[in-house]
Amino acid sequence: METLLWIVHVIVAIALVAVVLMQPGQSGGMGTAFGGGGSQTLFGSQGSTGFLGKLTAALGTLFFLTSLTLAVLGKHADQSLMDGAGQPQQQQQQQQQAPVPPAGGSQTPAIPGTAPQQRQGGN
Repeated sequence: METLLWIVHVIVAIALVAVVLMQPGQSGGMGTAFGGGGSQTLFGSQGSTGFLGKLTAALGTLFFLTSLTLAVLGKHADQSLMDGAGQPQQQQQQQQQAPVPPAGGSQTPAIPGTAPQQRQGGN
């Protein structure tokens, strides 16, 4: 259900952007692209303002509702993306800390992942 809601949300967002861009500005908008002063004939007798205004309001309301619903569903999710964000960094820091060699110098410094070796005396 959440996937379907995401799909609807994205489609509504794209449609809302398209409708807002089609609205007439100071020069007449999309209606003039289809011929002269044709904004009256393309979107009906009231012009494009009434139709596109209502469509923008409807899509804006639908966008708001889908956003709110997705936020509520996300809050009740079992796991967040940020739950384990600091965990891998802490593990890397622990692996990078090498053990301190003893003061006597009888062992070589340990490399993480290898066992310390004893030095052979007499050479």
